[in-house]
Amino acid sequence: MIKLECDDDKLLKVINNLFEQKDLIYKVKSEQYFVIIKIEVTSNNINIDINGRKNNFPLPIDINYFFSQILKSISNVKLSLKDYEYFPYQRLLSGNKKKSFLSDIQNIIISNLVISNNGLNKDKLYGLIWRKDKEISINKLDTHLTNLKNQLKKELDLSINFQSQDKNLRLLID
Repeated sequence: MIKLECDDDKLLKVINNLFEQKDLIYKVKSEQYFVIIKIEVTSNNINIDINGRKNNFPLPIDINYFFSQILKSISNVKLSLKDYEYFPYQRLLSGNKKKSFLSDIQNIIISNLVISNNGLNKDKLYGLIWRKDKEISINKLDTHLTNLKNQLKKELDLSINFQSQDKNLRLLID
């Protein structure tokens, strides 16, 4: 989850579209984010602040280069999950000198459940993963949850569980 802030509405729209195309911004409203990117445009520079790390880029700038530098900066963002580290933009969980690479679906599941302290509605999570599905099949989601749980146990010896109450799904890490 990335929060973009910019003093230039046109630039904000362009960057937001780029992030949406790369599936880095999801349409879930959240109070928590993995990354907050503040962009300020001056007459000579674009200044970015990514979680407190500042960079300046002289104008004019190639938007693809600018975007690649942002991606490079956010790729090292990590969160602690018990004794493990989660790198959402690398789709990686690591700990105890072991690594587990996540599929896109697994990463969407973990990232959304980690950021949602009070849990997340299963239908909403399903919609984030399979945006074009007209019919929701919770069994399909449950299969991916089970596969994720088994993969993390096998590759990292990490025990996770999913608690579901009234279609509200929560991540539990032992």
